[in-house]
Amino acid sequence: MKQVELSERLWDFAARVGKVVDALPSSRLGRHVSDQLVRSGTSAPPNYDESGSAESRADFVHKFSVALKELRETRGWLCFVVKAGLLPEKQMAGLVDEAEQLCEILGKSVLAAKGHAGLPTENDRFKMPDARFQDFPYQGLDHLAIAVPDTEAALKLWRDTLGFKVLHSEDVNGGTVRLTHLDLGNTQLQLAQPLTPDHPLQSWLAKNGPGLHHFCLKVEDVGEAMKNSPVPAAPKPHQGTEGKRAVFLDKTATQGVQVELTGK
Repeated sequence: MKQVELSERLWDFAARVGKVVDALPSSRLGRHVSDQLVRSGTSAPPNYDESGSAESRADFVHKFSVALKELRETRGWLCFVVKAGLLPEKQMAGLVDEAEQLCEILGKSVLAAKGHAGLPTENDRFKMPDARFQDFPYQGLDHLAIAVPDTEAALKLWRDTLGFKVLHSEDVNGGTVRLTHLDLGNTQLQLAQPLTPDHPLQSWLAKNGPGLHHFCLKVEDVGEAMKNSPVPAAPKPHQGTEGKRAVFLDKTATQGVQVELTGK
């Protein structure tokens, strides 16, 4: 679903909520529910549209979160209309279902914006990337990479002393570098050992010694991420672990920080 299509769907939903408001009885309870539905039911579309001109990522997340909050509240009032017998369930079922679908769509976007990984928790109800985030390439942190001269020596610290579990290890890029991944819980630690004298990590280690070399972001497709990257990337990808591809961004464009992207 494209951005404009979701916007139109949200405005259509708001219009349908307006018709429910007009159909509610003019009792004291009916008027109270009407006031609540007018406020929450018409708030999500403008907040969603305003996110397109957000001043920062935090502002973007905030506007999305407000739209989701108002949708959830609207769903609650629509269900209350049925519970209180103000309108028949058959008349309200389609609109309640649409509210739940829109909550799911916006909820997934909020999770993506906040960098949540894995399945949503109970606090992220309605199964919180969607239309707005299909164009946003980064899907969170994949790993932190440490350059090491000797993997086994490094494992004595990270595995044996600190207790991080080894997930996998393999020699890639024609056997020129060994990449060993350990489980840090919320991300992975990669130990990168150069295996040939002319590997670029050899000169890096000679200058800096063992230490943090780069951090790596997950993307869906490395080729697409290279084409759409807001900063220059290396001319071609290299092999990552477990059959994935990877590419480094130009660190002169990232204030000297080495950033890698990995995906299919």
